[in-house]
Amino acid sequence: MNKNEILEKSRQENKGSDLVEKEALYEASQKAVAAGGILCMVISFFDIFLGGSFNYTLWGVYLSMTGTTLLVKYFHLRKIHELIFGIIEIALAVGFVVMHFLRFNAR
Repeated sequence: MNKNEILEKSRQENKGSDLVEKEALYEASQKAVAAGGILCMVISFFDIFLGGSFNYTLWGVYLSMTGTTLLVKYFHLRKIHELIFGIIEIALAVGFVVMHFLRFNAR
């Protein structure tokens, strides 16, 4: 395969996609996850120190989003650490959601 064939194949694979837009969306999603994590920490801080309770639901939602992101990355990139941490985060999310519903039984 020569240089021109490789370039033509690459053009066909990337047809209809804007690489600048993909990069912008990737960076935006990274910053959104970081902002969400910081907001979860702030809300948790106030819940614990002012309300005297831990917000399981908040962390269940956050971990389900980040875990899903890692699993999608694994299926595209096949990096084993993405799979491992994705499974761990999804398992923690399920655990937090279960804890959320168990609180209702304790009342």
